[in-house]
Amino acid sequence: MQKKYASLFTRMTGLLVPLSVALLSFFMGLQLAQAQAIKIQRQGEYTFITGGVNDEEQTYLDAQAPKYPIQLVFRNNGQIADVKDVALRVKNVSGDVMVETKIKGPFLYLNPPSSGRFTFEADLGSETISMTKDLIGRRYLHLVFDFNKAKAD
Repeated sequence: MQKKYASLFTRMTGLLVPLSVALLSFFMGLQLAQAQAIKIQRQGEYTFITGGVNDEEQTYLDAQAPKYPIQLVFRNNGQIADVKDVALRVKNVSGDVMVETKIKGPFLYLNPPSSGRFTFEADLGSETISMTKDLIGRRYLHLVFDFNKAKAD
């Protein structure tokens, strides 16, 4: 009788390892699938990614950040939670629109073909925020667009 239970125990513990591996693979695949929901987008010679609505996307964006010299953060009332559907236009020094998109999360990382002066116009509801900045050499631009920010009296 003890042999019967020992054999059953051995078979059950033998199943534990493959089951654990399968569960680990499932959850890692789930995280990867969520991060892969962030797709590299291209408009002309400009590439960009946008997202960051959950921890997995934010982790993925953090890993990709060094590839994108222009990094934009969008806030609403000082918070990045649930910020999406901001309309963004990126213009070159001549005023031509190079990128026009709606963001899919509080972060947008942009890789332009070269350095230069860029104007960023972001719209959320009836509010527009515009910034003109220079990207020089191998430096990074980190810009924050804060909508519905409390106005100082």
